[in-house]
Amino acid sequence: MSQYSDQQITAAATAFATGDVRYDETAAASLPPVPETEPMVPLGLRVPAPLAQQIRAAATQAGVPYSQLIREWIELGLAEMATDKTVSLAVLRRAIAHVAATGHAA
Repeated sequence: MSQYSDQQITAAATAFATGDVRYDETAAASLPPVPETEPMVPLGLRVPAPLAQQIRAAATQAGVPYSQLIREWIELGLAEMATDKTVSLAVLRRAIAHVAATGHAA
C-alpha cells in the first residue's frame, strides 16, 4: 500500500516529465535506521513431518523460536567442521542443556 494517492503520483510524474521539479540539496535527508543485526536470508528446508514436530518441541523446551534453534544447530555444525570458527556461549549452553535433557546430541 502506497502512502501517496494515484493523483499525487500522477502529478509528480507529470512535473518530473515536464522539468518542473526543483531539487533542494540543503534539505535534511532522513535515512533508514541501521539494522541492529545482520539481515536474515530466507532458506527453504524440507523435513519429514515427525522431524518438524521434534524440532518445534525442542525449540519450545529451549524457550526459543524454532527458526532460531535451527540456526544455532547449523552454526554448531559449521563450527564443528571448521577449527577456526567460534560459536556463542548461549548456543553452547543450549546444546549442552539439550544433550542433558535428551541424552543425545541434536
